[in-house]
Amino acid sequence: MSPSPARGPEAAAAIVPRALLGSSVAILVLGALLNTQGQTAGGPVVVSWVAVAWALAAPLVAVAVRGQGLVAPPPPSRVSPEDAAAQARRSIVFFAVLESGAMLAGVAAMVSPPWWPLVAGLVPVAVMTLNLPPRAG
Repeated sequence: MSPSPARGPEAAAAIVPRALLGSSVAILVLGALLNTQGQTAGGPVVVSWVAVAWALAAPLVAVAVRGQGLVAPPPPSRVSPEDAAAQARRSIVFFAVLESGAMLAGVAAMVSPPWWPLVAGLVPVAVMTLNLPPRAG
C-alpha cells in the first residue's frame, strides 16, 4: 500500500471544519439526552449563564479573528500558497472558536439542570453550517 500524497492547506480547510461541526453537534445531542432525562450533575446554574454568554459571544469573536464577516465570501480563483495557508489557518481558528461555544453549552447542559444552554449552543453551530467550505476535490 503506497502512502497517500501530502494534502495541502486546502484539504485541511475543508476537513477540519466538518470535524469540528460534527463534534459540536455530538456534544449538544449528548447534553440534550442527559438533560432531558434529568441526569445532570446538579451543578450551579451559573455554569449555564456562562455557557450561554460564550455561545452567543463566540460568533462575534470568531468573525473578528477571521476578519471576513459572518459568512466568508468565496475564495478567489488564484491564490498564492502562502495566502492559501493563511486563509486555512484563519478558517480553522474561526471554526475552533465556534466549536468552543457549542462545547461549553453542551457541557453546561450535562452539569446543570437548565436546558437553555442547548438553544444558545445552536447559534455557533448555525454559523459553522453557514460557513462550511466546499469539499476538497
